[in-house]
Amino acid sequence: MGHAIGDHVYGESGIEFLLVDRSLSRHRVRALRADVRLGMDHPEVYRDGDNTRLIPVSSIANAVLAFGARHTGAEPEAFALALAEHFLTADHPPRTADVSISCTELDPLGTDGQAEGPGHFGPGSQPRHHAHVAFPSAGEPTVRGGLQGIELFVTGGATFTGFARDAYTTTRAATDRVFAARLDVTWRHESAEADFRACRLRAGRAVTEAFTGHTSRSSQHTFYQLGAAVLDACPEIAYVRVEGAHLTRAPADLAPCGLGNDGRVYTVANHQQSTVSVDVHRT
Repeated sequence: MGHAIGDHVYGESGIEFLLVDRSLSRHRVRALRADVRLGMDHPEVYRDGDNTRLIPVSSIANAVLAFGARHTGAEPEAFALALAEHFLTADHPPRTADVSISCTELDPLGTDGQAEGPGHFGPGSQPRHHAHVAFPSAGEPTVRGGLQGIELFVTGGATFTGFARDAYTTTRAATDRVFAARLDVTWRHESAEADFRACRLRAGRAVTEAFTGHTSRSSQHTFYQLGAAVLDACPEIAYVRVEGAHLTRAPADLAPCGLGNDGRVYTVANHQQSTVSVDVHRT
């Protein structure tokens, strides 16, 4: 019985670096992470150990850094597109180039946000900017953008009632509860020529406005409302995915300490999370 080589992929992940944009009157600093996967059509590398057409993974990492120097101020989507195109136009191109970029803006400290020239920067703000480009050698790229690690919390007014019960249900109905979630919102652009920054800004505002103007009936209800709001705010995207976790925030039992708890102290249990995901499409 013979053997055949199926899909084969290699790449480099976890390439972390800083980009300092000095072209602006106020310097800008971003922390980035790149993951590159190249779908190959080089069976001889695996079958025969013939490395003639195999680019070392160090070359992939070096290319990421070199393109960072050329695209210091670019949005993550544009950076990922440029990288993917580079790999596809190499001397020994892959069948597909799959590039993911995540990006965190570092915040200026003190009055540095208004000062020109060199500045002092502290921990990056959330959420992280995200881009994913899948570029086949014979076709058009698929470009996805997003916001990762969005944390939401409301101190009351959320409800959870009327849910199904089975033999193992212990959850009590709630008509006025806190609600906490950590989620990612990602979307697919209709075109690789979109204004990625403007879209991301509108999407972020849509999430904030939808959450503050919404009464949550469940995690599923809230996640859908956020996705629909982003889709309405960004006509240049085809669909939105909202996925993440409902974070358990239960009132702490302070009775053993001789104290009551009128909704001031909550336990944080992030090791076990209720996960939710929803795709929102246009009709």
